[in-house]
Amino acid sequence: MVKLQRAWSDSARTEGEHRVLGTIGATGMIVAAMVGSGIFALTGQFGASVGSPSGVLAPWIIGGVLAVCGGLSLAELASMLPCSGASIEGARRAFGPTIGYLAATVTILAGYFLSTAVVALFLAEYIDRLIAADLPDAVFAAGAILLALVSQLPGLRLGFAFNTVLAVVKVAVISAFVIGGLSVEVTDRLVAAPTGDAPSLASPQVASAVLLVSFAYLGWSTGADIAGDLRDPGRTLPRAMIAAIVVVGLLYLGVNLAYLRVIDPGAMVEADGSGMRAIGSVAAGLLFGPAVGSAMTAAIALLLLSTVVSGVITGARILESMALAGEIPAWLGQRRSDGVPQRALFAVAAFALACLAIGSLGELLDLLTVLVNVFSTLTVAALFVLRRTMPDAPRPFRVPLYPWVPAIYLALAGWTVLSSIMTGGARAAWASCASVIILLALRPLFRWLPARAG
Repeated sequence: MVKLQRAWSDSARTEGEHRVLGTIGATGMIVAAMVGSGIFALTGQFGASVGSPSGVLAPWIIGGVLAVCGGLSLAELASMLPCSGASIEGARRAFGPTIGYLAATVTILAGYFLSTAVVALFLAEYIDRLIAADLPDAVFAAGAILLALVSQLPGLRLGFAFNTVLAVVKVAVISAFVIGGLSVEVTDRLVAAPTGDAPSLASPQVASAVLLVSFAYLGWSTGADIAGDLRDPGRTLPRAMIAAIVVVGLLYLGVNLAYLRVIDPGAMVEADGSGMRAIGSVAAGLLFGPAVGSAMTAAIALLLLSTVVSGVITGARILESMALAGEIPAWLGQRRSDGVPQRALFAVAAFALACLAIGSLGELLDLLTVLVNVFSTLTVAALFVLRRTMPDAPRPFRVPLYPWVPAIYLALAGWTVLSSIMTGGARAAWASCASVIILLALRPLFRWLPARAG
């Protein structure tokens, strides 16, 4: 532990030379990470199962509360440990190297390698609808990942500026969708036959929907993981966290209110009875007509590119944290003289490209949902431990209303995970257990690699 603390201190001094990101840039990073394909797909997956407008809106409201409570908790951790991958570093300090290793590997594998590939493939589907090119979706997906990589190589400021511009475009496009969707006259609507009483807001169906929606908000942890690039993290990070989560939460609610104007929850299904996969495009067509629906398709593709970019940026910071902790080869965590984590960026892009070769990526990511949420919960729980074990550590920012804010997050997150398992998530639970066993079995190999790399 002493060695780890000394290594982190050295890294913090190095990172301090390249702290280029202020509140606006940090807010843009968090917004870009949070807003992806989820808002244009997830409601269609659970709308019919919850069966009512309140059941559709409740998961997005609860998800926003989770994001605020979790974001504020990680803001304190990152202000105390202002380094790359601060959320993972907090778990290491609180629960030891084994839990830290598992949190890091699960986060990088599911949260960045797999999810970046999934988002890139989803982007490719939208591009294919626009230009109908006779090329596999994997080609367009690979191009998006490579573009994200190239955008970060010229320098830290230019890389973050590119991401901020994409984030501003995201907010503008979704705001236009919300304003238009809530103001246009509705002439066409998808309705469903009554099917009886809808599940209550405390039902397992709503809990499972919250678990799905949590992935649409999950980027709130990005702020903590780029803490090594922030100017004055103790002030910048909480401001950026709150601003980003409030903006995104309001946009998400607005989009869903627009959906409900033209689609009954019970009608959010495909012809085969499965959840509506492209509810954003369907709603845009009903609200604005086919021409605007096509323009919305192009806009969604651009929003997804922003998510790919933010995934590559933040994934590189997680790898940097892992390299510093000796969990992967140390050379992967070394930055260029101008502060760009070039090796880590190439590694994230390479692994995301490799994931494109795996079939059923979405199903694989779904199987790891429970595991990702468990370790996200542990990173927040680390706040309780570190308040006790490191009481004198500098904390430029402290969570307001402690311990209630992190306790609310832990209670809601635990409820969604347990309810998901009870309503058919046992397969995901077994997959999560198997993943932990495999990752622990591979750990000696990762420990050996840094020694050879040194």
